Amino acid sequence: MKIPIYRFRVDYLTQYSDINPLLLFAQKYVFGSGEQCPLRICYANALVLVESGSGTLLLKDQEYSLRPGSLVYIPAGAVHRWRSDEQDPMVHRCAYFDWKYVDRPDFKYQRDYFHGADSCRKELLAPPPDLALQEVTKINNIPLWVSYYNSLTPPPEVLGNRNPWDSLKYNGAFQTFLHHFLTFAMKREVLYDPRIKKLLERIEASPLELSERMLYEWAKELGLGKSRFHDLFKTDTGYTPNDYLKRLTFHHIAEDLCFSNASITEIAEKYGFSSIHYFSKAFRNMTGLSPTEYKEKYRSPL
Repeated sequence: MKIPIYRFRVDYLTQYSDINPLLLFAQKYVFGSGEQCPLRICYANALVLVESGSGTLLLKDQEYSLRPGSLVYIPAGAVHRWRSDEQDPMVHRCAYFDWKYVDRPDFKYQRDYFHGADSCRKELLAPPPDLALQEVTKINNIPLWVSYYNSLTPPPEVLGNRNPWDSLKYNGAFQTFLHHFLTFAMKREVLYDPRIKKLLERIEASPLELSERMLYEWAKELGLGKSRFHDLFKTDTGYTPNDYLKRLTFHHIAEDLCFSNASITEIAEKYGFSSIHYFSKAFRNMTGLSPTEYKEKYRSPL
């Protein structure tokens, strides 16, 4: 049975019912000074965040200048070439996926998905959905988006022993991630109520620790009553306002683990957890790693 990633409005059901996104692999890539790749295609679709540094992307004969926060969508089969700046080389967060399952029995390694631009096996490219997506967008909260990518990247011990349950977990995280991306990248035929889209953008930009009550107050400013807002929000995000804020809290916790000097005990207290045991259990349920494991794996030098 095919399960759509989102519950679209009825008029979109027929058009998008064949979208079943599948995460293939995710990784962090650090460019060398002035490094560039040859013109190439990828058999999978790519979502790439420039975490730091600068460079250029040649995509379909158009060149884009990239800076920290650039979020790039490269559809499968699109000819492209990355070039990193010599003085300030790029660091990429990458996720490669299919919009629906493609059978590639000969592909065993990540390198198998890349091919020179001169030719490719078109039977290994799935037709893309009819979604008008911006190829390069800009996000503001880079640590938050890095935490999204972290949730897609299995630790080394998992990579060596993949099983169906791991696939379910990481694809679940990817579907949430893809939802956030589509919020930014859709150019037309908006899949969301524009008021919910505006509220989601306000949530991301807010420096405050948010509560469900605040969301209902913002919704009221947009002309939405409590019940109507609750229904629209769940339809467009897949979560109730309360569940969405819980997930966002864990993204903020992940940021603190990676980018602050606070101890794990201090972080647990900051977010209102009554015990380290409960905090560790809740964090592991959300990310698959304990706070200590997550900090060791993703900690950035301060």
